[in-house]
Amino acid sequence: MTTANKSANAQPGGKPILECIGIERRFGGITAVTGVDLAIQPGEIFGLVGPNGSGKTTLTNAITGFYPPNVGKVRLDGNDITGTSPYKVAKLGVARTFQNLALFNGMSVLDNILLGRHIHMNPGVLRTALYWWAGRPEEIENRKVVEEVIEFLQLESIRHEMVDGLPIGLKKRVELARALVAEPQMLILDEPMAGMNQEEKGYMSRFILDARAERGVSVLLIEHHMDVIIGICDRMLALNYGEMIASGIPREVVKDPRVIEAYIGGSHG
Repeated sequence: MTTANKSANAQPGGKPILECIGIERRFGGITAVTGVDLAIQPGEIFGLVGPNGSGKTTLTNAITGFYPPNVGKVRLDGNDITGTSPYKVAKLGVARTFQNLALFNGMSVLDNILLGRHIHMNPGVLRTALYWWAGRPEEIENRKVVEEVIEFLQLESIRHEMVDGLPIGLKKRVELARALVAEPQMLILDEPMAGMNQEEKGYMSRFILDARAERGVSVLLIEHHMDVIIGICDRMLALNYGEMIASGIPREVVKDPRVIEAYIGGSHG
């Protein structure tokens, strides 16, 4: 994985595209994350790492409104979106993929990707009745975006295949495509390379870098593969037991004794 164009699009020092301030989320008497701060700049690929159960997915669920924080604030492009419903967060320009694949079996690659356009669609009885005048132009526009992303992620050869029988690497790519057709400004990827071999990881890393360079998205990347984090992320944050333990430049963070202890020592050994 190359690092030559890692930070070419990042804009350090400006207004963050995504900001979390003092995030805390509890489930009954269990505190899943507490005191978490992060700020992602426009055009930045920001890594989020930590052992299983460290609070990574809980933090992203707090950001996207699935489990609003009990304490703290989430800001998108300077606007407070704390506690905003997930579908409204999506309409504001945040798209995500999930740790466990959320594709629809029994549907084709094309149909799964088309579903990512739902936030841009305006369905209704009148539009359906006047399809040739009102509905068709919208459908053509939506399909244009989908076709562009299919070409961008090199999915043309499998566009009509059912997602059920695809290998994990291609399924992950289809899920990325579904997120990109929403035309987000902020892309949250929850372990997009889980289960992939080295070649598949290389392809996915390149697609993420190209999405930043060509589509202008900022990325929050949750990943266990440290080679990927070091290779494509501008900055990173490490969590353990729901708390921040280190943040900064990836090559420096991975050398932090607390990060090493979290991954290969103590109870996580």
